[in-house]
Amino acid sequence: MAWMYETGTGGFRYRRGCERGVLGVCRSLLQIDCQSVSKEERPLFLRDSYDIIIVGGGIAGLSSAWFLQKAGVDVLVLEKRRLCSGGSKAAGAFLSPKISKPSPYKDYLNNAFRFSIDFYSQNFPDLFYRCGLLKLPLDEADKIRCQHYEPTIDLRWQRHEEGYLFPDAGLIDPQQLCSRLSEKIDIITEYEASCVTYQEGLWHVGRYRAPRLLLATGSEMLPIPLPYLPIKRFGGYRYDVRFKEMEKITHTIHKDLSVSAAWMGRVIVGATYQRGITPAELELSAKNDGEELLPRAQKIVKMENMEILGYETGFRAASFDLFPFVGEAIDHEATLVRFPSVSRGARVPSKAYIRYPGLYLHTALGSRGFVFAPYNAALLRDLIIKDQPIPEHLTPARRFLRWSRKSQSGSIST
Repeated sequence: MAWMYETGTGGFRYRRGCERGVLGVCRSLLQIDCQSVSKEERPLFLRDSYDIIIVGGGIAGLSSAWFLQKAGVDVLVLEKRRLCSGGSKAAGAFLSPKISKPSPYKDYLNNAFRFSIDFYSQNFPDLFYRCGLLKLPLDEADKIRCQHYEPTIDLRWQRHEEGYLFPDAGLIDPQQLCSRLSEKIDIITEYEASCVTYQEGLWHVGRYRAPRLLLATGSEMLPIPLPYLPIKRFGGYRYDVRFKEMEKITHTIHKDLSVSAAWMGRVIVGATYQRGITPAELELSAKNDGEELLPRAQKIVKMENMEILGYETGFRAASFDLFPFVGEAIDHEATLVRFPSVSRGARVPSKAYIRYPGLYLHTALGSRGFVFAPYNAALLRDLIIKDQPIPEHLTPARRFLRWSRKSQSGSIST
Protein backbone atom coordinates (compact mmCIF):
# COMPACT_ATOMS: atom_id res chain seq x y z
CA MET A 1 0.00 0.00 0.00
CA ALA A 2 1.36 3.46 -0.93
CA TRP A 3 0.46 6.73 0.67
CA MET A 4 0.60 10.35 -0.43
CA TYR A 5 1.30 12.84 2.32
CA GLU A 6 0.53 16.47 1.60
CA THR A 7 1.05 19.28 4.06
CA GLY A 8 -1.66 21.91 4.11
CA THR A 9 -2.47 24.86 6.28
CA GLY A 10 -4.04 22.57 8.85
CA GLY A 11 -1.22 20.05 8.99
CA PHE A 12 -0.73 16.72 7.22
CA ARG A 13 -3.30 15.21 4.93
CA TYR A 14 -2.96 11.50 4.17
CA ARG A 15 -4.17 9.94 0.98
CA ARG A 16 -3.95 6.25 0.21
CA GLY A 17 -2.43 5.41 -3.16
CA CYS A 18 -5.13 5.04 -5.79
CA GLU A 19 -5.93 1.80 -7.55
CA ARG A 20 -7.20 2.72 -10.99
CA GLY A 21 -10.46 1.18 -12.15
CA VAL A 22 -11.64 0.63 -15.69
CA LEU A 23 -12.68 4.26 -16.02
CA GLY A 24 -9.39 5.53 -14.61
CA VAL A 25 -10.86 6.80 -11.35
CA CYS A 26 -9.75 6.06 -7.81
CA ARG A 27 -11.49 3.11 -6.19
CA SER A 28 -10.10 3.86 -2.76
CA LEU A 29 -9.42 7.14 -1.07
CA LEU A 30 -8.69 7.87 2.56
CA GLN A 31 -8.14 11.38 3.87
CA ILE A 32 -7.50 12.33 7.46
CA ASP A 33 -6.97 15.96 8.45
CA CYS A 34 -4.76 16.20 11.51
CA GLN A 35 -5.06 19.74 12.79
CA SER A 36 -2.74 19.10 15.71
CA VAL A 37 0.13 17.43 13.82
CA SER A 38 3.08 19.70 13.04
CA LYS A 39 5.33 19.30 10.00
CA GLU A 40 8.14 17.99 12.17
CA GLU A 41 6.11 15.16 13.70
CA ARG A 42 5.99 11.72 12.11
CA PRO A 43 2.78 11.08 10.13
CA LEU A 44 0.58 8.31 11.48
CA PHE A 45 1.07 5.90 8.59
CA LEU A 46 4.61 6.69 7.58
CA ARG A 47 7.59 4.48 8.29
CA ASP A 48 10.98 5.91 9.14
CA SER A 49 13.12 3.47 7.13
CA TYR A 50 13.27 2.78 3.37
CA ASP A 51 15.65 1.20 0.86
CA ILE A 52 16.11 4.55 -0.89
CA ILE A 53 15.00 8.13 -0.41
CA ILE A 54 14.51 10.25 -3.53
CA VAL A 55 14.61 14.02 -3.14
CA GLY A 56 12.56 15.55 -5.95
CA GLY A 57 9.07 14.77 -7.26
CA GLY A 58 9.45 15.89 -10.86
CA ILE A 59 9.81 13.64 -13.89
CA ALA A 60 13.40 12.63 -12.99
CA GLY A 61 12.59 11.60 -9.42
CA LEU A 62 9.29 9.90 -10.23
CA SER A 63 10.67 7.96 -13.20
CA SER A 64 13.49 6.72 -10.97
CA ALA A 65 11.00 5.80 -8.24
CA TRP A 66 8.82 3.89 -10.73
CA PHE A 67 11.66 1.76 -12.10
CA LEU A 68 13.09 1.04 -8.65
CA GLN A 69 9.70 0.17 -7.16
CA LYS A 70 9.05 -2.23 -10.04
CA ALA A 71 12.37 -3.90 -9.17
CA GLY A 72 11.24 -4.45 -5.58
CA VAL A 73 12.99 -1.47 -3.98
CA ASP A 74 11.18 0.27 -1.11
CA VAL A 75 11.07 3.96 -2.10
CA LEU A 76 10.21 7.23 -0.38
CA VAL A 77 9.94 10.44 -2.44
CA LEU A 78 10.29 13.84 -0.78
CA GLU A 79 9.12 16.87 -2.78
CA LYS A 80 9.60 20.50 -1.80
CA ARG A 81 6.37 21.64 -3.46
CA ARG A 82 3.80 19.50 -5.28
CA LEU A 83 4.40 16.61 -7.62
CA CYS A 84 5.21 17.68 -11.17
CA SER A 85 5.80 21.31 -10.22
CA GLY A 86 8.39 23.66 -11.65
CA GLY A 87 9.96 22.68 -14.95
CA SER A 88 8.14 19.33 -15.13
CA LYS A 89 4.74 21.03 -14.93
CA ALA A 90 5.64 23.78 -17.39
CA ALA A 91 6.99 21.34 -19.97
CA GLY A 92 5.09 20.93 -23.18
CA ALA A 93 6.33 17.33 -22.97
CA PHE A 94 7.18 17.23 -26.65
CA LEU A 95 8.89 13.92 -27.37
CA SER A 96 11.22 14.67 -30.26
CA PRO A 97 14.54 13.45 -31.71
CA LYS A 98 17.53 15.46 -32.91
CA ILE A 99 18.90 16.18 -36.37
CA SER A 100 22.59 17.05 -36.24
CA LYS A 101 26.03 15.85 -37.16
CA PRO A 102 27.07 12.58 -35.47
CA SER A 103 28.09 13.11 -31.85
CA PRO A 104 27.87 11.30 -28.50
CA TYR A 105 25.10 13.70 -27.45
CA LYS A 106 23.02 12.99 -30.55
CA ASP A 107 23.46 9.24 -30.02
CA TYR A 108 22.42 9.55 -26.38
CA LEU A 109 19.40 11.73 -27.15
CA ASN A 110 18.06 9.53 -29.92
CA ASN A 111 18.63 6.35 -27.88
CA ALA A 112 16.67 7.97 -25.05
CA PHE A 113 13.98 9.00 -27.53
CA ARG A 114 13.53 5.44 -28.81
CA PHE A 115 13.47 4.03 -25.28
CA SER A 116 10.99 6.58 -23.95
CA ILE A 117 8.59 6.24 -26.87
CA ASP A 118 8.46 2.48 -26.23
CA PHE A 119 8.16 3.04 -22.47
CA TYR A 120 5.20 5.40 -22.75
CA SER A 121 3.39 3.40 -25.43
CA GLN A 122 3.70 0.16 -23.44
CA ASN A 123 3.02 1.45 -19.92
CA PHE A 124 0.89 4.59 -20.35
CA PRO A 125 -0.74 4.35 -23.79
CA ASP A 126 -3.71 6.48 -22.71
CA LEU A 127 -1.39 9.38 -21.82
CA PHE A 128 0.74 9.18 -24.97
CA TYR A 129 -0.20 10.58 -28.38
CA ARG A 130 2.04 9.38 -31.22
CA CYS A 131 1.22 12.32 -33.48
CA GLY A 132 4.57 12.70 -35.21
CA LEU A 133 6.83 15.74 -35.42
CA LEU A 134 7.50 17.97 -38.42
CA LYS A 135 10.91 19.63 -38.04
CA LEU A 136 11.17 22.78 -40.16
CA PRO A 137 14.57 24.36 -40.92
CA LEU A 138 15.16 27.73 -39.25
CA ASP A 139 16.47 29.36 -42.43
CA GLU A 140 18.21 28.57 -45.71
CA ALA A 141 21.52 27.82 -43.97
CA ASP A 142 19.79 25.42 -41.58
CA LYS A 143 18.03 23.78 -44.53
CA ILE A 144 21.41 23.07 -46.14
CA ARG A 145 22.78 21.70 -42.86
CA CYS A 146 19.81 19.37 -42.44
CA GLN A 147 20.21 18.08 -45.98
CA HIS A 148 23.86 17.37 -45.21
CA TYR A 149 22.83 15.40 -42.09
CA GLU A 150 20.19 13.27 -43.86
CA PRO A 151 22.47 10.21 -44.31
CA THR A 152 23.12 10.15 -40.54
CA ILE A 153 19.47 10.24 -39.42
CA ASP A 154 19.03 6.95 -37.57
CA LEU A 155 15.27 7.10 -36.93
CA ARG A 156 12.18 6.63 -39.08
CA TRP A 157 11.61 9.80 -41.09
CA GLN A 158 10.35 11.14 -44.38
CA ARG A 159 10.48 14.42 -46.27
CA HIS A 160 7.29 16.40 -45.77
CA GLU A 161 6.68 19.83 -47.27
CA GLU A 162 9.79 21.86 -46.39
CA GLY A 163 10.83 19.74 -43.43
CA TYR A 164 11.38 16.32 -41.90
CA LEU A 165 8.53 14.27 -40.47
CA PHE A 166 9.35 11.86 -37.64
CA PRO A 167 6.22 9.68 -37.31
CA ASP A 168 7.20 8.11 -33.97
CA ALA A 169 7.47 11.43 -32.10
CA GLY A 170 4.61 12.48 -29.89
CA LEU A 171 3.20 14.14 -26.79
CA ILE A 172 2.80 13.04 -23.20
CA ASP A 173 0.58 14.60 -20.52
CA PRO A 174 3.05 15.74 -17.80
CA GLN A 175 0.81 16.00 -14.76
CA GLN A 176 -1.20 12.85 -15.40
CA LEU A 177 1.99 10.93 -16.14
CA CYS A 178 3.64 12.04 -12.89
CA SER A 179 0.48 11.13 -10.99
CA ARG A 180 0.45 7.64 -12.51
CA LEU A 181 4.17 7.10 -11.95
CA SER A 182 3.66 7.86 -8.26
CA GLU A 183 0.64 5.64 -7.58
CA LYS A 184 2.47 2.90 -5.68
CA ILE A 185 5.16 5.10 -4.14
CA ASP A 186 5.25 6.62 -0.65
CA ILE A 187 5.47 10.38 -1.12
CA ILE A 188 5.62 13.46 1.07
CA THR A 189 4.99 16.79 -0.64
CA GLU A 190 5.79 20.26 0.66
CA TYR A 191 8.76 18.77 2.50
CA GLU A 192 12.01 20.71 2.59
CA ALA A 193 14.95 18.28 2.53
CA SER A 194 17.28 20.78 4.16
CA CYS A 195 18.86 18.54 6.80
CA VAL A 196 20.75 15.68 5.12
CA THR A 197 23.33 13.65 7.05
CA TYR A 198 25.08 10.30 6.74
CA GLN A 199 25.53 8.27 9.92
CA GLU A 200 26.32 4.61 10.56
CA GLY A 201 25.67 3.48 7.00
CA LEU A 202 22.40 5.38 6.55
CA TRP A 203 21.36 8.62 4.90
CA HIS A 204 19.10 10.69 7.13
CA VAL A 205 16.74 13.30 5.68
CA GLY A 206 15.00 14.75 8.67
CA ARG A 207 13.66 11.73 10.51
CA TYR A 208 13.62 9.45 7.45
CA ARG A 209 16.54 7.16 6.69
CA ALA A 210 17.78 4.81 3.99
CA PRO A 211 21.10 3.28 2.89
CA ARG A 212 20.70 5.04 -0.47
CA LEU A 213 19.82 8.61 -1.39
CA LEU A 214 18.98 9.89 -4.88
CA LEU A 215 19.03 13.61 -5.62
CA ALA A 216 16.65 14.57 -8.43
CA THR A 217 16.23 18.25 -7.62
CA GLY A 218 16.16 19.81 -11.09
CA SER A 219 16.73 23.55 -10.91
CA GLU A 220 16.68 23.56 -7.10
CA MET A 221 19.93 23.68 -5.16
CA LEU A 222 21.34 20.30 -4.18
CA PRO A 223 21.07 19.65 -0.42
CA ILE A 224 24.67 18.37 -0.49
CA PRO A 225 27.39 20.65 -1.96
CA LEU A 226 28.83 19.15 -5.16
CA PRO A 227 30.78 22.02 -6.74
CA TYR A 228 31.97 19.92 -9.67
CA LEU A 229 28.41 19.79 -11.02
CA PRO A 230 27.65 23.35 -12.16
CA ILE A 231 24.35 23.95 -13.93
CA LYS A 232 22.75 26.66 -15.99
CA ARG A 233 19.27 27.52 -14.72
CA PHE A 234 16.65 28.96 -17.02
CA GLY A 235 12.98 29.76 -16.88
CA GLY A 236 10.28 29.28 -19.44
CA TYR A 237 6.58 29.50 -20.08
CA ARG A 238 4.17 27.81 -22.44
CA TYR A 239 0.59 28.45 -23.50
CA ASP A 240 -2.38 26.16 -23.98
CA VAL A 241 -4.59 27.61 -26.71
CA ARG A 242 -7.47 26.74 -28.96
CA PHE A 243 -8.51 28.27 -32.27
CA LYS A 244 -10.65 27.72 -35.31
CA GLU A 245 -9.97 24.48 -37.19
CA MET A 246 -7.11 23.50 -34.88
CA GLU A 247 -8.05 19.83 -35.42
CA LYS A 248 -6.37 20.11 -38.81
CA ILE A 249 -3.00 20.17 -37.01
CA THR A 250 -2.36 16.45 -36.83
CA HIS A 251 1.33 16.50 -35.91
CA THR A 252 3.58 18.73 -33.82
CA ILE A 253 5.52 21.37 -35.75
CA HIS A 254 8.90 22.59 -34.54
CA LYS A 255 10.95 25.50 -35.81
CA ASP A 256 12.34 28.02 -33.31
CA LEU A 257 9.53 26.89 -30.98
CA SER A 258 7.02 24.05 -30.92
CA VAL A 259 3.32 24.04 -31.79
CA SER A 260 1.73 20.76 -30.79
CA ALA A 261 -0.84 18.70 -32.59
CA ALA A 262 -4.37 19.31 -31.36
CA TRP A 263 -4.91 16.99 -28.39
CA MET A 264 -7.35 16.96 -25.49
CA GLY A 265 -9.06 20.11 -26.76
CA ARG A 266 -5.97 22.28 -26.93
CA VAL A 267 -2.76 23.11 -28.76
CA ILE A 268 0.42 23.62 -26.73
CA VAL A 269 2.76 26.45 -27.72
CA GLY A 270 6.21 26.71 -26.20
CA ALA A 271 8.34 26.92 -24.51
CA THR A 272 10.52 29.96 -23.94
CA TYR A 273 14.14 29.88 -22.79
CA GLN A 274 14.93 32.72 -20.39
CA ARG A 275 18.14 32.96 -18.37
CA GLY A 276 18.84 35.35 -15.51
CA ILE A 277 15.17 35.77 -14.64
CA THR A 278 13.40 35.62 -11.28
CA PRO A 279 10.14 33.72 -10.66
CA ALA A 280 8.23 37.01 -10.42
CA GLU A 281 9.75 38.25 -13.67
CA LEU A 282 8.95 34.94 -15.38
CA GLU A 283 5.33 35.12 -14.23
CA LEU A 284 5.02 38.67 -15.57
CA SER A 285 6.64 37.63 -18.84
CA ALA A 286 4.11 34.82 -19.24
CA LYS A 287 1.15 37.09 -18.45
CA ASN A 288 2.26 39.64 -21.03
CA ASP A 289 3.92 37.22 -23.48
CA GLY A 290 7.15 39.12 -23.10
CA GLU A 291 8.97 36.72 -25.43
CA GLU A 292 6.30 37.12 -28.15
CA LEU A 293 5.68 33.40 -28.15
CA LEU A 294 2.23 33.61 -29.72
CA PRO A 295 3.13 36.04 -32.55
CA ARG A 296 6.07 33.78 -33.41
CA ALA A 297 3.81 30.71 -33.33
CA GLN A 298 1.36 32.41 -35.70
CA LYS A 299 4.15 32.59 -38.27
CA ILE A 300 4.28 28.78 -38.18
CA VAL A 301 0.56 27.97 -37.88
CA LYS A 302 -2.43 30.16 -38.64
CA MET A 303 -4.46 30.55 -35.43
CA GLU A 304 -7.75 32.20 -36.30
CA ASN A 305 -9.91 33.34 -33.35
CA MET A 306 -7.28 32.11 -30.91
CA GLU A 307 -8.21 31.80 -27.24
CA ILE A 308 -5.63 31.38 -24.48
CA LEU A 309 -6.80 28.61 -22.15
CA GLY A 310 -3.94 29.02 -19.68
CA TYR A 311 -0.20 29.06 -19.23
CA GLU A 312 2.45 27.33 -17.14
CA THR A 313 5.77 28.66 -15.90
CA GLY A 314 8.75 26.86 -14.44
CA PHE A 315 12.50 26.62 -14.18
CA ARG A 316 14.74 23.96 -15.67
CA ALA A 317 18.40 23.15 -15.28
CA ALA A 318 20.97 21.81 -17.71
CA SER A 319 24.64 21.00 -17.60
CA PHE A 320 27.05 23.03 -19.69
CA ASP A 321 27.63 20.08 -22.05
CA LEU A 322 23.88 19.24 -22.16
CA PHE A 323 24.32 15.69 -20.82
CA PRO A 324 22.30 15.14 -17.61
CA PHE A 325 24.00 14.08 -14.38
CA VAL A 326 23.23 10.41 -13.74
CA GLY A 327 25.01 8.02 -11.40
CA GLU A 328 27.12 7.88 -8.27
CA ALA A 329 28.23 11.09 -6.57
CA ILE A 330 31.96 11.61 -6.11
CA ASP A 331 33.33 12.77 -2.76
CA HIS A 332 35.50 15.49 -4.32
CA GLU A 333 37.37 16.45 -1.15
CA ALA A 334 38.31 12.89 -0.20
CA THR A 335 39.28 12.04 -3.78
CA LEU A 336 41.58 15.05 -4.09
CA VAL A 337 43.22 14.18 -0.77
CA ARG A 338 43.90 10.64 -1.98
CA PHE A 339 44.79 11.61 -5.56
CA PRO A 340 46.07 15.22 -5.50
CA SER A 341 47.74 14.71 -8.86
CA VAL A 342 44.32 14.46 -10.56
CA SER A 343 44.01 18.24 -10.52
CA ARG A 344 47.36 18.47 -12.33
CA GLY A 345 46.24 16.21 -15.15
CA ALA A 346 47.36 12.81 -13.85
CA ARG A 347 45.37 9.88 -15.18
CA VAL A 348 43.57 8.09 -12.38
CA PRO A 349 40.86 5.57 -13.35
CA SER A 350 37.44 6.95 -12.47
CA LYS A 351 36.67 3.68 -10.68
CA ALA A 352 39.28 4.67 -8.12
CA TYR A 353 37.55 7.94 -7.23
CA ILE A 354 36.00 7.94 -3.77
CA ARG A 355 32.22 7.84 -3.88
CA TYR A 356 29.79 9.04 -1.28
CA PRO A 357 28.33 5.73 -0.10
CA GLY A 358 24.92 5.14 -1.61
CA LEU A 359 24.52 8.67 -3.01
CA TYR A 360 23.18 9.02 -6.56
CA LEU A 361 22.12 11.78 -8.92
CA HIS A 362 19.51 12.13 -11.63
CA THR A 363 19.23 15.80 -12.51
CA ALA A 364 20.00 18.59 -15.02
CA LEU A 365 17.74 17.17 -17.75
CA GLY A 366 17.37 20.51 -19.54
CA SER A 367 14.55 20.95 -22.05
CA ARG A 368 14.07 17.24 -22.82
CA GLY A 369 13.17 15.88 -19.42
CA PHE A 370 10.36 13.63 -20.63
CA VAL A 371 12.64 12.13 -23.28
CA PHE A 372 15.62 11.60 -20.96
CA ALA A 373 14.00 10.66 -17.65
CA PRO A 374 12.72 7.11 -18.33
CA TYR A 375 15.94 6.13 -20.10
CA ASN A 376 18.13 7.52 -17.32
CA ALA A 377 15.91 5.93 -14.67
CA ALA A 378 16.34 2.49 -16.25
CA LEU A 379 20.12 3.02 -16.27
CA LEU A 380 20.02 3.99 -12.59
CA ARG A 381 17.97 0.94 -11.72
CA ASP A 382 20.52 -1.29 -13.42
CA LEU A 383 23.35 0.47 -11.60
CA ILE A 384 21.70 0.09 -8.19
CA ILE A 385 20.29 -3.42 -8.66
CA LYS A 386 22.81 -5.06 -11.00
CA ASP A 387 25.89 -2.85 -10.58
CA GLN A 388 25.89 -2.14 -14.32
CA PRO A 389 27.95 0.96 -15.13
CA ILE A 390 26.35 4.18 -16.33
CA PRO A 391 27.56 5.47 -19.74
CA GLU A 392 30.59 7.67 -19.12
CA HIS A 393 29.12 10.82 -20.68
CA LEU A 394 26.44 10.95 -17.99
CA THR A 395 28.51 10.23 -14.91
CA PRO A 396 29.38 12.74 -12.18
CA ALA A 397 32.89 11.20 -12.25
CA ARG A 398 33.56 12.69 -15.69
CA ARG A 399 32.47 16.12 -14.46
CA PHE A 400 34.66 15.78 -11.37
CA LEU A 401 37.76 15.21 -13.51
CA ARG A 402 37.05 18.29 -15.60
CA TRP A 403 36.28 20.40 -12.52
CA SER A 404 39.42 19.33 -10.64
CA ARG A 405 41.65 20.39 -13.53
CA LYS A 406 39.87 23.71 -13.93
CA SER A 407 40.06 24.20 -10.18
CA GLN A 408 43.83 23.96 -10.36
CA SER A 409 43.95 26.51 -13.19
CA GLY A 410 41.39 28.80 -11.55
CA SER A 411 38.92 28.73 -14.46
CA ILE A 412 35.90 26.99 -12.97
CA SER A 413 32.54 27.76 -14.58
CA THR A 414 29.69 28.79 -12.28
